[in-house]
Amino acid sequence: MRALIHPDTLRLLGGRAVVADNRAAGPGAAHGLTLRYRAVERLSAFLNAPPPRLMRVIEINERTAQRRKEQGAFTAEESDRLARVARVMHRAVEALGNEEQAREWLRRPNRALSGAAPLDLLGTDAGSESVTEELGRIEFGDLF
Repeated sequence: MRALIHPDTLRLLGGRAVVADNRAAGPGAAHGLTLRYRAVERLSAFLNAPPPRLMRVIEINERTAQRRKEQGAFTAEESDRLARVARVMHRAVEALGNEEQAREWLRRPNRALSGAAPLDLLGTDAGSESVTEELGRIEFGDLF
């Protein structure tokens, strides 16, 4: 399971302690990464944003979020979306040079992203790709 997520991304999520043991969930579950609820709390703390905002980003409504908190873990699909958010957040830290600048950039509306805050686009693969491409342009000075 460790090979499914980059060590730097895993560290941002809270380390190996946030990876749930999903072997008891059945044979298909072993292929999916399952994260504990603590991962949302860690990413929210990193962003200085409340967990409900992060839950909206990964497309989890309030009632489902409460169930996941009670259960202690996300589904494989939800975990995948959460890991994608962490991966792009880590990329922002690399491109912008430090956590504070990355945090501000992720939360602030961005003209290059049609006025959307980068964080709000991370719920989809296409949105994450757009944010990652913009980080690449920033990193290499290819700004318009």
